[in-house]
Amino acid sequence: MLEIKFLENFYKMDNYNFTIKTVKEAGDHLVSLRARGFETLGKHGDPKDVVTSVDLEIEKFIVDRIKEEFPDHGVYSEEGASVVSQNKLQWTIDPIDGTANFSRGIPHFSVCLGLLKGSEIMLGAVYNPVTNELFSFKKGKGAFLNGEKIRVSTIEDLKDAHVFLHVGRKEELREWGGESYKKLLANAKKTSNLASSALDACFVAAGRIEANIYGTLSALDIAPALGILKEAGGIIADEDGNFPELDSIPQKIYMANNKKILEALKKLL
Repeated sequence: MLEIKFLENFYKMDNYNFTIKTVKEAGDHLVSLRARGFETLGKHGDPKDVVTSVDLEIEKFIVDRIKEEFPDHGVYSEEGASVVSQNKLQWTIDPIDGTANFSRGIPHFSVCLGLLKGSEIMLGAVYNPVTNELFSFKKGKGAFLNGEKIRVSTIEDLKDAHVFLHVGRKEELREWGGESYKKLLANAKKTSNLASSALDACFVAAGRIEANIYGTLSALDIAPALGILKEAGGIIADEDGNFPELDSIPQKIYMANNKKILEALKKLL
């Protein structure tokens, strides 16, 4: 019996390789589904909160793969699918991060998949199937872009920094968002918004930008991207300066390449 159990574990795909393989397959499937056409809807009656039929199909694709390979693991998905488990290991999925971009043919979206052990992000991947860029990490082993190690930029002065700002849909954030944008225009080198939180976090990790500010964001939805950024040397903080709670409750989140940029942003905004 022990020998059989050993062989089962030996031949079972490890978590990291499973993650890489699954996001790439899901991304390829996503592209083929997009070519056939799809339906776009508003979540919970909100036309600004977009979901497509492709989101739901990709979600099912990934959940089925997890159930087949790791039947005792839990699952959380941004689109609502879940598998409850007593096991401390839980997969988190965002089938299409940047659905609004996807629905309009803007090639800045990704498939996100990560594994949590309790409140720790252990590994994950973020894949843009249009650009064929795959960001990934294993805790303590580094962050990677298509297999090559990445690090955050070394810029420490806000006037030299490229910053992404995404205010969100909440009415109570509009005034803060407008004032923040004006301040960033005056104090940062560049201010943009590409609207895919996972890829935006990965861009900080890869040194393409220095910071990314979201007025409202669920940390659990993009936990793989936060793990990538942290492993690449970046910082993620909530309004109180702590690492965000890994749950589905939207919160204000700052992502930065280093403490100097983070402190400058929090002081400015």
